[in-house]
Amino acid sequence: CRRVPLGRLRYVATASPAYVARHFADGVDAATLARAPALVFDRKDRLQQRWAQRAAGQAVEMPRHWLPSSQGFVDATLAGLGWGMNPEPLVRALLAAGRLVELVPGSALDVPLAWQHTRIALPALQRLTDCVVEAARGTLEP
Repeated sequence: CRRVPLGRLRYVATASPAYVARHFADGVDAATLARAPALVFDRKDRLQQRWAQRAAGQAVEMPRHWLPSSQGFVDATLAGLGWGMNPEPLVRALLAAGRLVELVPGSALDVPLAWQHTRIALPALQRLTDCVVEAARGTLEP
């Protein structure tokens, strides 16, 4: 396979203002994170755990809702079903409008992304790769 680095996708720990008032009125720490349901994309998704460990300074076991849908993840966060790590470009306008808030401002996680494809030289595959790389330049952090 050939691997082409695309950049970093910034994820922010977000929740609705009402959810934050209900679960994090006294701040974000290991105890409050252990009680507040987190939204998790699937069994391989460790973003919430990584962020929680960094925010709390220790590993935290927390209740989870499994939700394998990017837009469903945002919708569930808006509805106050849990907090989650949302891609910043996807929730930028919601954060600006105050419909979502960061649990701990300035504590985003950057995840490096890459495009992988076969090394077989096919013109269509190269055109697709060029389009993916160009789209990433307009969205991802370098």
